[in-house]
Amino acid sequence: MDLPRRSVRSHLLGLIAAAVVPVWLFAGYLLGQYALQERYRFEQDAVQTARQVSLVVEGELANLQTILDGLSKSPALASGDLQGFHREALDLVHGTDRTIVLRDLGRNQLMNTEIGYGAALPSVAPIEAVDREKLNRSGVFVSDVFTDKGSGEYRVAVAIRVPAPKGEDLLLSLSVPTARIRDVLMRAVPEGWTVGVGDRDGNYVARSKLHDEWTGKPGLPGYVEKIVGRSGSFTSRNFEGATLLAGYYRSPHSDWFYTANVPLSAAQAPLWRSLAAICGIGLLSLLVSVALGYFVGKRFTQATAELATRAEALGHGRSVEPLSTSVTEFAAIAQAMVDAERAIAERRYELEAVLETAPAAVWFTYDPKALQVIRNRFAAELMGLPTDAHKSFGRPDLVIDTVAVKDGHVVSREDRPLSRAMRGQLTDHEEFAYTLPSGVERFLLSSARPIRSPGGRIIGAVQISLDITERKRGEEQLKLLTNELNHRVKNILAVVQSIASQTLRNATSLSEAGRTLSSRLVSLARANDLLIQQNWSGADVKDLVATSVSSHAPIDRFNISGESVWLPPNVALSAALAFHELTTNALKYGALSNETGTVSIQWKLLGQKQHRWLNLEWRERGGPPVEPVERKGFGTQLLERVFASGTSGRVTLKFQKSGLVCTMRVNSASQVNPTVDNDDTPGGES
Repeated sequence: MDLPRRSVRSHLLGLIAAAVVPVWLFAGYLLGQYALQERYRFEQDAVQTARQVSLVVEGELANLQTILDGLSKSPALASGDLQGFHREALDLVHGTDRTIVLRDLGRNQLMNTEIGYGAALPSVAPIEAVDREKLNRSGVFVSDVFTDKGSGEYRVAVAIRVPAPKGEDLLLSLSVPTARIRDVLMRAVPEGWTVGVGDRDGNYVARSKLHDEWTGKPGLPGYVEKIVGRSGSFTSRNFEGATLLAGYYRSPHSDWFYTANVPLSAAQAPLWRSLAAICGIGLLSLLVSVALGYFVGKRFTQATAELATRAEALGHGRSVEPLSTSVTEFAAIAQAMVDAERAIAERRYELEAVLETAPAAVWFTYDPKALQVIRNRFAAELMGLPTDAHKSFGRPDLVIDTVAVKDGHVVSREDRPLSRAMRGQLTDHEEFAYTLPSGVERFLLSSARPIRSPGGRIIGAVQISLDITERKRGEEQLKLLTNELNHRVKNILAVVQSIASQTLRNATSLSEAGRTLSSRLVSLARANDLLIQQNWSGADVKDLVATSVSSHAPIDRFNISGESVWLPPNVALSAALAFHELTTNALKYGALSNETGTVSIQWKLLGQKQHRWLNLEWRERGGPPVEPVERKGFGTQLLERVFASGTSGRVTLKFQKSGLVCTMRVNSASQVNPTVDNDDTPGGES
C-alpha cells in the first residue's frame, strides 16, 4: 500500500512540535510545583515569624511577672503594712509607665501606685470566672486590653495571686501601655511584614504598623475567625481590601494570638517572574529548533544512501527491498535495518536462552554512568521487579534506587562493581548487601568485567551475581544461637556457683553439703527442663509450683490454686529455687515433717497493664509448733538473696503457731528484685 509521503523537513517539524509540547507541559507542571513550594515557604515563614514575635513579647510578659514575684515577697505585704508596701511599689515603677495595683478578687482596690496612699480608691470590675480558674490553676494570668480611666490610654496587665495576711487571697498586678508591647515586638518584625498581637477577645493589643489607630480595637471578624488552634496560616483581606497571607500562633501562657502578614502579591511575585522567563525561553527554543530542523532536514536526504549501505552490511548482504513508509528518504534505511535485525536476532535468541536459564543475576550496561542496564529474568526477580516474558532482553531500563553495603560501609553507585567495570576495573567474588526500595535485603556475591571494542575501548560492562541471602541469614542465625547459648550457659553457671557457695558455707559436714547441693541442683535442673519445653520463653506458675514441690513430697499434701500467670525465664528459675527451699524446710521442720500436715499455695495477679504484680502465699498447717531461733539458715538467706537486692518485689516470712506463712509479691513482667521482711527466724535449718 502506497502511503502519502512527505519530506524529511516536514517530519522533523512535526517531531519538533511533538517534542516541544510535552516540554512545555512539563515546564507548566514544574511551575505549578514551584508555586506550591513558594506558597508553602511563605506560610512557614509567616508562622515562624509569629512564633518569634510571641517569644519576644512573652519574654517581656515573663519579665513583668518576675517583678511581681519579687514584690510579692515583700515583708510589708506579708505583715499587712500597705503604706510600706505602697512605698516599695512606687520605688519599682518610679520614672516608668508601669502601674502596680493590689486588689481583692471582688471590686475593691487596696493600693494603686497612680493614686496616693490614703486617697479613696475607685472600685474595679470583678475578676471573671475564666481568669479565676487560671489563677487557681497557675497562680498568674495576662489580661486583655483595657482602658486606663485616668489617662485614657490602652494598657495590658500581668497579675499574680498573693496570700493576704488574713482572709481571701489578693491579686497583685503590673500594667503597661500597649505601646510598650509594640516597642518590644518591633525587634522581631522582618522587613516588609506586618505583625499584630491580639487578646483573647480578638482586640488588637499591639501592631507593628498603625499601632495607635488599632490598639484596643477589634480585628476584622473574617480575619479573627480563621485563627483556630495553636498555629497555622490562611489568606484574608485587610482593612484596605488587600489580600494577605497570614501566619498565626496562640500562646499557651497568655492566650494571646500573634499574627504575621505579608501581601499575597509579594508571595506570588517570584511565580510570575518565573512564568515570564519560562515563556520567553520556550519561545526562543522553539524558534531555534524550527531553524535547526529545516537545515538538518536537507542533509538527511544525502545521508540516506550511506546509512542504507551500512545497514545492509550489518545484515547478510542482501539487496534493499522497498518498505511502506511515509518518509521516502527513510524507506531504504528501514528495510536495511530489518535485514540486519534478522541476522542479529539469531544470536540474541541464543544469548537470551542462556541468560534466562542460568541461576545467576546478569546485568549489562552501555551507559558510561551505569544508570541504564539490561537485566536477565533472575536479576529482575532479585531486585523485586516484574518479569515480562514478552519483553525484549536488549531493552535497557533505569537502575532502581538501592542501598549497597560492603564490610559495614555504604557503597556509592560510582563504587559498585558495574560502575567500576565501566572504568576498566575488575571485580571478583565480592559480597554486597543490597536494600531494595521495598525494604527487602539481599546478599549478592558479585563479579564484573568491562566489555571492550576490537580496538580496546571500553564500550560497556557486565556483572554477574549469585544470591547468597539464605547462606548469610543462616550464618547470622547460627551466630545469634551461639551468643544466646553462651549467655544462658553463663547465667546457669552463675546460679550454680552461687548455690554451691551458699551450700558449702552453711553445711556442717561434707556429706551434708553433697546431699543438699545435689538436691538443689536437681530442682534447678527440673526448672530448666520446664523452660526448655517452652523454648525458654518462660513458665506458667502452676506448672512451676507442681514441678518444684512434687520431687520432694506427695502432691496430695499440697493445696495449689491460682489463675494462669506466665513468668519470664529469670523469674521462673528464682521462684523454683525458692519453692525448693520452702519444701525442704517444711519436710524437715514444718507441716510436711509429720503425716497430717498440709501446705496451701495460692496466688493472684494485682495491678493493671505494665504494673502488674503476682501475690503468692505459702501457708503451712498441721505441722509441729514453729519456734523462732537466732541463727538464719540457708533457706532464709536464699529467700533474701535469690532475687537480688532492689525494690520491684517483696517477700514476707511469718512464723505463726499454726505454721510458716511466706508471702511473695513479684513483678510478673520483669526480673524479680524483692526485699525481705522477717517477723522471726525459721524454727530450723534447711
